[in-house]
Amino acid sequence: MNRQTLFLGCVIPLRFPGIEVAARFVFRELQIDCVELEGYSCCPEPVVLGIADHVLPVAVSARNLSLAEQAGADLIVLCNGCFESLAEAEAALRHDDRLRTSVSGILAGVGRRYDGKVLIRHFIEFLYEEVGLERIRRSLKAPMEMAVAVHYGCHLFRETGGADTLRKPQMFRELIEAAGARLVDSGLEQLCCGFPITQFDKPQALRERLGPKVRALGSTQAEALIFCCPACLNQFESGQGELKGLGIDAGPYPCVHLLELLALAMGMKPSALHLENRLGATKEFAECFWE
Repeated sequence: MNRQTLFLGCVIPLRFPGIEVAARFVFRELQIDCVELEGYSCCPEPVVLGIADHVLPVAVSARNLSLAEQAGADLIVLCNGCFESLAEAEAALRHDDRLRTSVSGILAGVGRRYDGKVLIRHFIEFLYEEVGLERIRRSLKAPMEMAVAVHYGCHLFRETGGADTLRKPQMFRELIEAAGARLVDSGLEQLCCGFPITQFDKPQALRERLGPKVRALGSTQAEALIFCCPACLNQFESGQGELKGLGIDAGPYPCVHLLELLALAMGMKPSALHLENRLGATKEFAECFWE
């Protein structure tokens, strides 16, 4: 359990470096040795590329998995979309001989091979199943004693082995509560944030997805919204400020990633999370409760 590889994906290092800082802090506090995944690429993106080409995205995922295999450590994935890409590629390679042959040929062309020896874990699974809630509670120095709401993100429900699709969302909720928070429900937790639609029609995404979700939060006592998907977090942070232009008077709500929440509860100062690049409400929220 103590030797793992972190798959950061693209959005976290490029848009939310504080999540990476928080992840490294949390795993260090929990005495988990994280090996660097040198030379990894995009997962790749789990929706659009798969429509254009079935084999190449799996080959890109397999190359990433081969790097973890070479490092001799299992893979902890910090992004819902990345987890879907990597886990579904691994499952496809195990069950589709023709696909495996095609992908092996592509990998050989870049001097790589993948033998299927890597265990892929969403960071929520790892923290819940391997670390455990009690160990996390014992690591807290400043528990979050307030009401918060949760946004799951569509890809958190994806399972490759026929498991309960609510398994990881329930783990997510219990991890938030382990940090000391009280969860309140808006009724729209499972509604997509609109991030995929934003790529084609941003006003529609804001009106039909983000707007209703933010309005629903107004009926709760939530002081912040907790995420486990960086793409969803980006949609909320960038989109809330544009809702008023569409006649939707709601928010803004502080947007906090679960790993940031755990890091703060374990004693990290808000100034270490690069919150100057985030929504003002998020920065003010963290500084109010933890500075």
